[in-house]
Amino acid sequence: MSKWISINEAAVKYGYNKEVIWLWAEMNRFPISHEGNIPAIDEECFEGFLAKCKRGITAEYIDTLEELCMEKTRMCDTYVKIIGSQDKELVLQREKIAQIDEIQATMKRQNARIQDCKKIFAQYERPCNTNRIGRLWSRLKLLIKS
Repeated sequence: MSKWISINEAAVKYGYNKEVIWLWAEMNRFPISHEGNIPAIDEECFEGFLAKCKRGITAEYIDTLEELCMEKTRMCDTYVKIIGSQDKELVLQREKIAQIDEIQATMKRQNARIQDCKKIFAQYERPCNTNRIGRLWSRLKLLIKS
C-alpha cells in the first residue's frame, strides 16, 4: 500500500522546493490526493520520478513542461479576457450611475421649484379666496334668509 505524504513534508525530506513539487504534480508525474485540506503525494511514485530525473531529462518531460506552460498561458489569456469584460461592464455601470445621479439632481431641483411655487400660491390664494368665498357666502345667506 502506498504511503501518502504532504507536499511540505516531501519538500523537507527530499530537499526540493515545494513549488517545484507542485509543478511536477501539475504535470501528472505522480499521483496527488486532495482529500482534506492538505494535498498529499504518493511517496513511492515520487521517489520513482526522482530516480528517473537523476538519469537525465527526457524529451517527454520537456514536452509535458511545454504543454503545461501553454495551458497556463491559455488560462492567463482567458483571465485577461474576463477582466477586460468586467472592466467594460464597470465603465458602463459607472456611466449609468452618473446619468442616474444627474437625473436625481434635476428632479431635486424641480421639486424645490415646485415647493417654492406651492408656497407662493399658498400665500396669494388664501386671502383672495377666503375673502371672496366669505363675501359670497355672506351674500348667499342674506339672500336665503330674505
